[in-house]
Amino acid sequence: MISIFIILFCVLILNHLINNTLIKMKNIEVSDVKSKYVNKHHKYGERILYWTSMIVMVLSIMEFHHLRLFIFIGPAMLFAYRAIMKWKYEKENKTYLLSAVTCGSFVISAIVFGTL
Repeated sequence: MISIFIILFCVLILNHLINNTLIKMKNIEVSDVKSKYVNKHHKYGERILYWTSMIVMVLSIMEFHHLRLFIFIGPAMLFAYRAIMKWKYEKENKTYLLSAVTCGSFVISAIVFGTL
């Protein structure tokens, strides 16, 4: 259980550093980052993925210990969906790059946790 928290902490720190670097390099405006949804399909799809991943995380921590890998896969799917929707509908402001980096971070953390 401690390894999950260590990996999540490292993902959060690295993700924050990489996203700040991307914001500076690609000139992404902070106001563009705060706009959350591009349309209603994005809004409802993201809410469904969010609550599904939260339920799966709680169940994997409490009951199904062999499915703890889903602690990392659920958020990765959520950020992948967010990156695809923002890339499809808002290419010009490049905020999809931030979601793609976060998705990649969770995928890498799932690989690291799977090898432990």
